[in-house]
Amino acid sequence: MRKWTAALLAAAVLATAATASAATVPGAVYSDQQAAGVNKPIVQIQQDLQQAGVKDVKPTDWFAGSVTVLVQSGLLKPAPDGEFKPEAQVGAGEGIAVFAKVLGVAAKDDTDDEAMTKMKEAGLVDIHASIERDMSRVEFARLLGKALGVEPVAITNPADFPFADFDEATPEERGILKALYDLGIFKGYLVDGVRTFRPGNILTRAELAILVDRILGTH
Repeated sequence: MRKWTAALLAAAVLATAATASAATVPGAVYSDQQAAGVNKPIVQIQQDLQQAGVKDVKPTDWFAGSVTVLVQSGLLKPAPDGEFKPEAQVGAGEGIAVFAKVLGVAAKDDTDDEAMTKMKEAGLVDIHASIERDMSRVEFARLLGKALGVEPVAITNPADFPFADFDEATPEERGILKALYDLGIFKGYLVDGVRTFRPGNILTRAELAILVDRILGTH
């Protein structure tokens, strides 16, 4: 599974990410230092947003550069009226479809249904999974962990868990979240010095953009 996923990522990143210059494989360090969109100059972000016709994202928004990466890569598109809707909640169909396209499991022009079917056939999504629901942050974390071949980190002590909401995740989820945190994919919310993951929260399009930007990042 790990070798298969690594090969998919190597091919998919080179073909899909117009801003990426090296393949991303399991074990790489995913962080804002490698995220192409995060590191774009504001002037470039503004130009890219205008060229893409995105009207509801400001160049100074924390997710703006990552949005341009996804739009330019054909992974997410603004509506005909120019709205990207960064704060909109991500449905399971959209979230899984985007990640399927990053992996190369699905083609860029595949519908959410087609992408879901291919992810099921690849064994990355449960055969009974439906696209007619929202996607929680922890669900997307489980999907990332499985697809990227991440080994869960055994966590039994809350002090070893990077997030304050230790009791809101199952032991298995804690292990995945810790591993993804160590890789720099998930950083959580830092408010008044307290870092939380909020596993039950629904993923937003802005958060999805940042996560994919980190995964596509060069190293």
